[in-house]
Amino acid sequence: MAELETTPRPLSARARANREKIFATAIELIAREGYDTVTMADIAKASGVARASVFNHFPAKLAFLAEWFRRFTHEVLAKAREETANSIHARLNSMFEAFGAGCHAHKEIIVHIASLAMGHGPLAAVESELDDDLRGFYLSLIEDGQRQGEVKPDLDAAFLADYFVGLLTVTAHDWVNTGQTSDLAHDLKRRFDLLFSGLEK
Repeated sequence: MAELETTPRPLSARARANREKIFATAIELIAREGYDTVTMADIAKASGVARASVFNHFPAKLAFLAEWFRRFTHEVLAKAREETANSIHARLNSMFEAFGAGCHAHKEIIVHIASLAMGHGPLAAVESELDDDLRGFYLSLIEDGQRQGEVKPDLDAAFLADYFVGLLTVTAHDWVNTGQTSDLAHDLKRRFDLLFSGLEK
């Protein structure tokens, strides 16, 4: 199986632009036609490049989803870190708003990622990598909350960070499995508010 590593080697401006065009085209096709239907040849044709050029930048079709998943998660975390309020609730809610909006805007892609990343699937390594990023964000929030008196100081911050990651993942999968009809940000806030009722000092 081809590696899913999608971190690009140093590229010229032209090559970077070409890579971005291929990526954007692939994501659009997958969202519209479905992951199983779209081929690398389809992506090459729609991008206006040779099939070999697609493989040079993305060695496997799953690499498109892996890269999208990384970008999406990093964008959500970046938006959450822009929240200026010190309150852990405000910072979490900022993250949930960004996460929910992104998932609603890209429902088709989220469905494919959810189905392929579960358990030991091909995207499991990417999911694990991004879980580590989320865990670090949550750990920082929890430790800040403990210093500020919002979270009980005797609670294990690392354990809670793991729990937060699991709650986010389960809520997102529930949203996918129930047809993506509810407001995901609202679902996350409701579940985390219930959790916090037992965490606050």
